[in-house]
Amino acid sequence: MKGGHGFETRVYLLDVTDRCPNRRSMQELVDVLARFGYNEFRLYDTAKEREEALDTAKTEAYCRMQGIGFKVVGEDYRREIEADAKTVVAPTFAARSLCGRIEEMREAMERAEAVGSERKATRFVVTDFSDGYAWHPLCVSLPAIILAGNMMTAGRVAAKMDLEKDLCSVMDLPVGGLLQKLGTLYLRGGAVKPDSSEYFNILSGDVGYSRHPGLTQFVLDDVSGVARGVRIALERWVDRNDWAKEISYAALLLECSCHRRDERRLRELRDLHGHIWRMRFEPEGRVESLAKLPRF
Repeated sequence: MKGGHGFETRVYLLDVTDRCPNRRSMQELVDVLARFGYNEFRLYDTAKEREEALDTAKTEAYCRMQGIGFKVVGEDYRREIEADAKTVVAPTFAARSLCGRIEEMREAMERAEAVGSERKATRFVVTDFSDGYAWHPLCVSLPAIILAGNMMTAGRVAAKMDLEKDLCSVMDLPVGGLLQKLGTLYLRGGAVKPDSSEYFNILSGDVGYSRHPGLTQFVLDDVSGVARGVRIALERWVDRNDWAKEISYAALLLECSCHRRDERRLRELRDLHGHIWRMRFEPEGRVESLAKLPRF
């Protein structure tokens, strides 16, 4: 690794307990992992029972073609990476975020790389754990996958690389900046929490949920306006690019968190949730995820 000591093992761990990407989405993910230097792909599955067993044979074969090791793992693997002194772990911050928490993600990646260099760690694991709701689309994890991949292979200088340019290249559209913009809106109103975006908490909260006092109606209207602007900017691409569809859906999630009692918006969100799920994931889990969206 240029500018660093080198991570021999570079892992992306995806939690499929609540939802599992379909074969086409898996192959797209593997292409991204190969492009950014990962050499292991782990599916983390702790589901007690499934309607149908995970069929990973084609994904494993595709990983092998790309030079990436593939394996389905469980809680033992999680305990192993957390206890191993030669392993550094950093999350994508996609879970419980709706649209990502990019600044916290960036700090975590830089910290993991620095600790890894100091310890002479041999393994860097990017974790993408589930949150029990499975609302956020796959695109929300892309900034972390890309940034971590660059840091694993180029060291701390990767922190200065152009993340927006890499996002645009992966998605084959000039929309990386829109995804990054959505991923910073959780900072508005100063309602920063260590384990979630407050906007996720609003959308997932019960009717009587008490939001952070910094999230005034003015702030919520401002965030909603930015999210709406992102959706308008994406209109020219949503009919011909899956990543654009995902980003537009993520923006609508955020918009609905700012208008949690707006049934018109929520109805549109439920329709789009089903469309995105059918496009990206296996059927199992869709009804459970949809049921957790608010209704009024």
